[in-house]
Amino acid sequence: MSHRNTFIFMAKLLTAMALLVGLIVFAANDLVPDVPYAQLFAYILLGTAVLAVNLVGLSVIYLNIQQWVLRKGGTDVAWFWFSSEPKGLAALRKKLQKD
Repeated sequence: MSHRNTFIFMAKLLTAMALLVGLIVFAANDLVPDVPYAQLFAYILLGTAVLAVNLVGLSVIYLNIQQWVLRKGGTDVAWFWFSSEPKGLAALRKKLQKD
């Protein structure tokens, strides 16, 4: 992507986000009519920031746990969903231990 395309994309993204936040503020004002638009916008912005921080924090925690499992010899963290290891993995481990 060239710099011009990146700038246009970011401008479109910011415009869409501003319109979406404006729509949310406008709709939320019907729920709490006594709160001014600026204060409502601040609450929504704060709530979005808290949500983003939580999502990033949880992602970091889960990725660290998955890396720890793999470093300790775990097969794959996706296999936690299944009751056993993949077929043939036990035989492959025994073969690698012999060599």
